[in-house]
Amino acid sequence: MNTTTAHHTMTTMTREELLSEIAARKPWYQRIEFPEYGVTTTDDIENAYPDRAPDNQVEGLSPEQAAQQRPVPKWKHIEGVLPDVQGLDVLEVGSNCGFFSFKFAQLGAKRVVGLDVVPKWLDHARWCNEILGHSQVSFHNCDFMNFTGDPSEAHDGLLRHTDSHIPLPDDTFDLIFMSTVLDHTFFPFLVIYKMLRMSRRWVVIDGPVINTTKDEAIMKQGYALDGNRHGSVFTPYMFAMTFFRHGIPKEDVHAHAYNNGENMTFVVDTTNMRKGLIGA
Repeated sequence: MNTTTAHHTMTTMTREELLSEIAARKPWYQRIEFPEYGVTTTDDIENAYPDRAPDNQVEGLSPEQAAQQRPVPKWKHIEGVLPDVQGLDVLEVGSNCGFFSFKFAQLGAKRVVGLDVVPKWLDHARWCNEILGHSQVSFHNCDFMNFTGDPSEAHDGLLRHTDSHIPLPDDTFDLIFMSTVLDHTFFPFLVIYKMLRMSRRWVVIDGPVINTTKDEAIMKQGYALDGNRHGSVFTPYMFAMTFFRHGIPKEDVHAHAYNNGENMTFVVDTTNMRKGLIGA
């Protein structure tokens, strides 16, 4: 793939200054590379967000190693199945510290817009971009459900009680991407529908699945005891039928399993999507 990218220099510092600032900003949920300095945000394991990172426990990595390298291990899989992003407008839903958005820029995307609802991760992503200098990348604090397609109109944070509708714009980005985000959304089926509506060509959804080969439409959902987090997971068949129910021909959905079948990347061609939902 073409790996050209546009750069602009906003911030320069010494290697020691960079390392000091990275440490001051810990924890880091993603391993961001600074090639000109030979440094990443998690070279020091103490900087890594301390969880099990199960979707990166590939190739025999321990939970600690997976958290330190996240999301590099699964990127090796995703990059191999990703459509060519050269010259495309890309939206990343749940951009976190910016890892995937930066990769899309390096692969030649014309524009990359990253959305996230966590101010800390957004601050990390914006700071990293000041060092990396990807002029075509921008990050915004906005719930995807509130996003109109215009970054200048992005709302802060999650849906609010004052919001009276959810916008469903059509054909606003060439490719819409999310990785390990759908399982944490409040309205996963509406998220999928909105992504399909907003895409001109591609939707790529990466995340955990219920590891089964049975054709069963099953969804499981769990909640943290404090009520502040939740997670939902589908069978691959439920994903496939959801795309089909939303008007995508079955032959335009390509599912790629990794991590021993615990995770999948769905690459959906939206070119032939039926306009309008049918049935009850």
